[in-house]
Amino acid sequence: MTSPVVWQDAFDRATAAATPLGLVVKDALAQDLDTNTGPWIYFETASASAGRMGVGEIVDEETGQIWLHLMVRRGTGAIDAITKRKALSVAFRVPVAPLPAGLFYDDQGFDPPDDDQTGNWVRFSLMVDYRYQDIVLPAS
Repeated sequence: MTSPVVWQDAFDRATAAATPLGLVVKDALAQDLDTNTGPWIYFETASASAGRMGVGEIVDEETGQIWLHLMVRRGTGAIDAITKRKALSVAFRVPVAPLPAGLFYDDQGFDPPDDDQTGNWVRFSLMVDYRYQDIVLPAS
């Protein structure tokens, strides 16, 4: 399960990086009623897991991945898409706003377009690993 703090921070960072590029970030699980004529970004969380830091510990650490799928029209060339994906990557490497307490962005992965993709759109994906530590306080 991805914590709401992680989801919201990552979505906000992606949106802040995408807006100057003329890109819209969309929740992959929300209904998309837009007819897209230009590139956009699907935002989603992939796997996540959580566990206590040790026996009896009140600190929980969640780890997982945030995925940003930059969708570009087929035939427009790769360099523009790679440049935009790089700008998204920087938003998680050099955050301009403070991170929420306990949230850390770690490694990143870049998924190249698949030659077997069909249709008018090609996907350039960015994966951002994260760690989120929070304290579970006992009920009083």
